[in-house]
Amino acid sequence: KLEKPSTKWTGYFDVYDRHLGKFVGKKPRILEIGVLGGGSIELWHKYFGKGTQTISIDVDEKCLEYKYNFDAKIVIGDQGDPAFWDKFLEDQDDFDIVIDDGGHTMGQQITTLEKCFPKLKNGGVYVVEDTHTSYWQTPWGGGTHRNTFLHYCKELTDTMNRQHHRLPVQSRFDNMYSMSFYNSQVVFEKEERRPFEIIEVPGK
Repeated sequence: KLEKPSTKWTGYFDVYDRHLGKFVGKKPRILEIGVLGGGSIELWHKYFGKGTQTISIDVDEKCLEYKYNFDAKIVIGDQGDPAFWDKFLEDQDDFDIVIDDGGHTMGQQITTLEKCFPKLKNGGVYVVEDTHTSYWQTPWGGGTHRNTFLHYCKELTDTMNRQHHRLPVQSRFDNMYSMSFYNSQVVFEKEERRPFEIIEVPGK
């Protein structure tokens, strides 16, 4: 039970266990975008355990009134503003987990991914929630066009497979290991890139 409110789709919890369960008891450092009622901050500390550190971003200054008895910090900023991220991230250590549960507009989700994925540790996990807004028009900017967040993610699969391109492709997503699509969620995993080679497996 949480002291502060939090709203989550029921389908998210299986995804959390699948991708974030490895951090339970490991004192992860978490960047979360979107505070709302403040309950999700409690949720992460209860789930991952003692020593968890969270930094949460929101545009609503009322969020600064929330108080916690554990390592939680709230920063006011606009996730859709590249200049905010440049200033905020320049002196931040890398994160184990990034969770984007912010404004859910196309520009916000894309800008946040581009700025924050490089600050994710190898072995880290990046979760984007409420990606169904890619199908909603006003005010999220979604629809049937090619400028949605989900379409952006589909094109990122080419980056993930870039070592097979005939021409080298350099990207801020160079260490993207996997991308998993779920109902209204996309989960990225980051790993140090290892040689991808064919090996001979002996038969009987």
